[in-house]
Amino acid sequence: MAMNLATQFAATARRLPDKVAVADDAGEHTYRALLAAAEALAGRIRSATERQTVGLLAPTCAAFPVGYFATLLADKVPVPLNFLFDAKTLAFVAADAAFDTVVAARAFANLVPMIGAKAVFVEDPAEPPAEARLPRRGGDDVATILYTSGTTGLPKGVILTHRNFARNVESSTEHIGITEEDVFLGVLPFFHSFGITTSMLIPLLAGCSAALVARFSPHKMLEAVARHRATICFAVGSMFRVVLRAGRPPGLDLSSLKFAVAGGEALGAPTAAAFEATFGAPLLEGYGLTETSPVLAVNLPNRNRQGSVGPMLNWVQARVVDDADQPLPTGAEGELWVRGDCVTPGYHNRPEETAAAITPDGWLRTGDIARIDADGYLWITGRKKDLIISAGENISPNEIESVLHDHPAVLEAAVLGVPDPTRGEAPKAFVTLREGATASADDLAAFCRTRLPRFKVPTAFEFLPQLPHSATGKVHKLALKKTQGLR
Repeated sequence: MAMNLATQFAATARRLPDKVAVADDAGEHTYRALLAAAEALAGRIRSATERQTVGLLAPTCAAFPVGYFATLLADKVPVPLNFLFDAKTLAFVAADAAFDTVVAARAFANLVPMIGAKAVFVEDPAEPPAEARLPRRGGDDVATILYTSGTTGLPKGVILTHRNFARNVESSTEHIGITEEDVFLGVLPFFHSFGITTSMLIPLLAGCSAALVARFSPHKMLEAVARHRATICFAVGSMFRVVLRAGRPPGLDLSSLKFAVAGGEALGAPTAAAFEATFGAPLLEGYGLTETSPVLAVNLPNRNRQGSVGPMLNWVQARVVDDADQPLPTGAEGELWVRGDCVTPGYHNRPEETAAAITPDGWLRTGDIARIDADGYLWITGRKKDLIISAGENISPNEIESVLHDHPAVLEAAVLGVPDPTRGEAPKAFVTLREGATASADDLAAFCRTRLPRFKVPTAFEFLPQLPHSATGKVHKLALKKTQGLR
C-alpha cells in the first residue's frame, strides 16, 4: 500500500540497501540492516500481543526507527513514549492507549516496570521471517498516537494517520528541496512530532542518511555535524541558543552544514544572525503543530523573511479568523485555522476536545494568533489562550518575547501575566542574558518602548541564570509559573 509508511521505507531500503541510513553511538546502520531488523522484530511483536496499539520507548538512535517500522509492519499502531514522564503519567498513557506491550531499547529497560506492560526489546536476537508480510493498514488508518507533553494536565493522544505523515513528508521534502545527498542531524526526541517527522521520516523515506544524537549537548551536536558531514539540522530555538552559548570549538569543520531550522518557539533575529556568523550557515525559522504532522511553514535560504515562520507548504489551506470565526482579509491578525491532508482526525478517546478543536468541515483551530501576508508568509504573533488582559487590553506574551529576543544581550525571555492592583494583570518578563552581556531592567524597558505600545511594555523584569525547559526544549511556562507562585 503506497500510503503506508513502513512499505514506503521498505521500498527505499530495497532501492538503497547498502547506503547508510542511520549513524548513532553504536556505529553505522545501512538501509538493508534496518529493514531486516524491523521485519524480524515485526514477527516478535505479532506474537507478543493481540492489541492494536504498542508502546515504543527508545532514545534518538537506530533502535527507534527499527521499533517504529517493525510495529507498522506488524499492522500495529506505535505509541511513542516520552521517557521523561513520571511513572503515573506513563501508566496513564498505557491505559489510555490500551497497549499491553512496549517495544523498548535496552537503554530504557528500567522504565518498563513503570508502564505496567511487557517488553519486547529491540536489541534481542530474532529470526528473520520466512516470508515478509505486507501490512494491510495505510491511508486514513491510524499510523501513530503521539501524546502531548502534559504541561497543562494529563497528556492527550493526537491521532496521526499514514496519510497525515506521508503528505507532510512529501510536501516538506519538496518545499525544502531535499535530495538523497543530504545528511540530517537528529537531536530531537522521537516521541515528539517535530523530531519523528523532520529527523526520521523525511530522511529515511527520501533516501538520505541521518546522524542521530541520543543525548543533546552542544559538543555532541557540532561534533556530529563535522564527523558525518551533516547538511541539515532541525531543532528547537533553545537548543541553538545553548549551542551559541557554548561557542564554536576550534578546528571543527562545519562547512557541510547548508542550513538549520528552528521551530517550537520564537527564535529572534539576534540568535539567527549570531548563529550564521559563528557557524557559517543560516538559521531559519519554521512552524508546525503535533496536530498537523507537524510542518506547516518553513523559511528557506533564498526565501527567508526574518520574523516570519516562512511560506506555507503547498498542501496547506490556511485562513485567519476573527472572534466570531469569520475569515479576515490578507494581512489582518486573528486566530490561524488550517486544513488539509496533514491535519489530525482528532484526539484519542476525547470526542469533546476533538469537536472543539476541529470544525465540521475540517478546519483545525490552532489557537495561535497570526497573520498571512500577500506573499503567503506566515507570521505568528501570539497564542490565543496565553493572552494577558491588562486594563481591558489584550497583550500577547509572544509579541513581547519576540522583541526581547531582538535585544543583543538577551539569550532567552518568557513573559507571564502577573496580578496588578490597578490593571488586573500586567506583563512581567523573565530573562536570561547572554554570557558576558549586561543589561538592566531599565535598559530592556527602554528597548521595549521603542518597539511596543507603552501598555505592552513589561512592568517588571526578573533576571534568571536559566529558564526551565520542557522535554522538547521549549521554555516550560507552566514550570516557570509554578516557581513564581502563579496560576
